Amino acid sequence: MPTLPLGLPPTPFTWPFSLDRSLGVSVGVQLRGQLEYGIACGELPRGSRLPSVRELSQGLGVAHVTVAQVYKELLALGLIVTSRGRGTFVADAPALQSGPDLTHLHQLLGGALRQAEAEGYSVRQIRSALNVLLAQGDPAPSEGVNVLLVGLFSDATRSYAADVQAVLKPGDRIQALTLSGLRNGEGLAVARAADVVLALAHRLAETCALLPGMDVIPVGFIPSQPTRAALAALNPMTSLAVVATFEEFLPTFLAGVKRFAPHVATLRATHIHAANLQSVLDSCDVVLYATGSEMIRDLVAPKPSLEYRHIIDPHDVERLVLPAVQAHRKDAV
Repeated sequence: MPTLPLGLPPTPFTWPFSLDRSLGVSVGVQLRGQLEYGIACGELPRGSRLPSVRELSQGLGVAHVTVAQVYKELLALGLIVTSRGRGTFVADAPALQSGPDLTHLHQLLGGALRQAEAEGYSVRQIRSALNVLLAQGDPAPSEGVNVLLVGLFSDATRSYAADVQAVLKPGDRIQALTLSGLRNGEGLAVARAADVVLALAHRLAETCALLPGMDVIPVGFIPSQPTRAALAALNPMTSLAVVATFEEFLPTFLAGVKRFAPHVATLRATHIHAANLQSVLDSCDVVLYATGSEMIRDLVAPKPSLEYRHIIDPHDVERLVLPAVQAHRKDAV
């Protein structure tokens, strides 16, 4: 379940995006996409306070009912939380179980210790006998921690998983599954066998619904360094077409392209299902497409095309994934 940030006073909110009314995408769809993507990629940090419906409506010039509906949808997804009198916040990562409760084990061993002492055995004798029993029952070396990453697209999810695998310890293993694979039941057995489950932050609710009773860690993503370098290397005179996979992410996608390629003056943006897709492709020199729109490569060949690829946020790997893996390793010992 999403949690409400506690402790420090909320930081002032600065809206990092803007609506583009020239794209043919409704402002409600744009607003939801910008909030969803902003949360997933860390531009809206976990725990940060969001403006009220009234503040956002007035600040962006969007109808009050439109903002209220967007907030309602994001609440249902678990991406934001509200508290009467405090406001609306980006949800914190859910608190995960730290491991089994050892209270009962302490009670069992304490009772055995008291009984042994009552029958005349010394502490040294008890310790020696316990060490022998522990040595006899020592399990085989651990085979490592089994991690699962649930994503949207097969190729991209495997790439994300490979990046995480690189920072895990030898013996640990990460597997990649897609939400569609979970929905059709193909990946349920793999998921149930996982020790640690990761999901893209903006797809956490969907993943949890498909894996009831399992702890799922949300991880964000950021544009990869090769993506940034490829955009920075574009010729300023290039005519660039930008193709989004999801209509609601088009404005944010375009904003990211402009951030990494500010020198490219000629940009046209559309999405994979748009009626003007082919005309946009025909008008450009180079195409930049979002993950999930790989079909663009065949549509524009032999023109050059680039994928706007992401990676799992290294900060989330360090702060969330590795501690969860280590906690499971300790529990398994």
